[in-house]
Amino acid sequence: MRDEKIYSIEALKKTSELLEKNPEFNAIWNYRRDIIASLASELEIPFWDKELVFVMMLLKDYPKVYWIWNHRLWVLKHYPTSSPKVWQTELAVVNKLLEQDARNYHGWHYRRIVVGNIESITNKSLDKEEFEYTTIKINNNISNYSAWHQRVQIISRMFQKGEVGNQKEYIRTEISYIINAMFTDAEDQSVWFYIKWFIKNDIVCKTLDEQEYLKMLKDLRENILLINNDEIEFSGKQNIWCLKILLVLEDILEEKEALTERSSEQYLVQLIDADPLRKNRYLHLLEQHK
Repeated sequence: MRDEKIYSIEALKKTSELLEKNPEFNAIWNYRRDIIASLASELEIPFWDKELVFVMMLLKDYPKVYWIWNHRLWVLKHYPTSSPKVWQTELAVVNKLLEQDARNYHGWHYRRIVVGNIESITNKSLDKEEFEYTTIKINNNISNYSAWHQRVQIISRMFQKGEVGNQKEYIRTEISYIINAMFTDAEDQSVWFYIKWFIKNDIVCKTLDEQEYLKMLKDLRENILLINNDEIEFSGKQNIWCLKILLVLEDILEEKEALTERSSEQYLVQLIDADPLRKNRYLHLLEQHK
């Protein structure tokens, strides 16, 4: 029917039936949008509200199908009114969806778009509120990689836009939060990915003076060594992520000529034993450090 350019309510109903059976059928979504666009001048607000309900029904059953999220966004962008209330209501909707699956990548990506539209319409930044939202989600589940990823983007944006008052204090508070997260779950890779970003990012390096930066790195190293030692006492094994970040810290400290005693070779030997699947990589790094 699409090839024949049949754009009718009856054709729209047919697409509903097909999408209920297979919501990953992108060609049908495209056809559905063509139909709606063709009939747009005849469609009142109740139609658009009903379309959002239809999409939500599918999202509840298929929350990780990109094409459903994509169509919902299209509907909102073509909604007859651009009132902030429409997007604020949508933010509440996506919050509920993320309560059901807090790590849904599509949900987080969609949320960023919704927030961006609210900011654009209201001309008001929501960065601080979004930062607090990531804190809530991480506190609920420290392994929420999507929330950590969102935190990276928000912090970067807040510093770029000059939204952080006392920047040094902000960094000190964040490093305390990171250390607490490490002690909470030292096995979770999300925390360690965030730590690596944080300690190497220009936001931190350029905001702190060199002595403050080095002190932060050394304090972090001491805490990581403590976690690793606790892990050895508890399980008899080294913590792989502790060793990996200790290597990163040593490289930075050496570059800053602030390393008094080098332990990189020891860490790499320990990693060969603790993480045999990546043995060849560690052997290669070991050769470079000799």
